Amino acid sequence: MYSILMFPIFFAFLWLAAVVFWIYCIVEVARIPDTQFRAVGSEKIVWLLIVILTQAIGSLVWWFAKRTDVLAAAGRIPTPPPGWYPEHASGPLRWWDGNRWTEWRHVPPPPAPPAY
Repeated sequence: MYSILMFPIFFAFLWLAAVVFWIYCIVEVARIPDTQFRAVGSEKIVWLLIVILTQAIGSLVWWFAKRTDVLAAAGRIPTPPPGWYPEHASGPLRWWDGNRWTEWRHVPPPPAPPAY
């Protein structure tokens, strides 16, 4: 009698653990930047869809097949080269020296009026 009651309880805990693991993997894949996936030749949206649509199986595939490579790619992402980059959508340009932002700014001239 005791073993008959333990069987459904065991599978209920197993199911709960699988759901928690699945949600953890969804959040983890969603939080990793796209550039880390591209650094290892993969796409973030593909792995997000695999994990979401195939649930626990997709989570296990992510965990054992790609997770280590993607997380290790964090240090291999190159920084942007030195140059002028827009500070805001239509604001001034700011100089990136390859390691950090400097205080140098350049305000581009306003566009010329159209000639009629």
